Amino acid sequence: MTKGKLVGKLPPRASRGEDYDWDAAALLAVQHPDEAVLAATHVPESRVKAVRGYKRKPFVSDTGHIMVAVRNSAVEADGIRYGDVYFLWEPTQKEGA
Repeated sequence: MTKGKLVGKLPPRASRGEDYDWDAAALLAVQHPDEAVLAATHVPESRVKAVRGYKRKPFVSDTGHIMVAVRNSAVEADGIRYGDVYFLWEPTQKEGA
């Protein structure tokens, strides 16, 4: 017999006090391909690594992908590295270009 408990719907994700709108910043970068977009400030390194791994739209498409860059990073008293996250849109190179 399978153990478990039916609960209906999946509960919402727990908030850690972080309020990042990564998709909105990525869309802004796509709309302005020649400019860097400040996506968020004071972001922990673990979150940056997670965002770099996004393989879905609007971060990756047939026409290009979002490059994630970090500036002003520093290890703080809690031992965690924090930095400011920037998005840049990199179009896919066409053959012969």
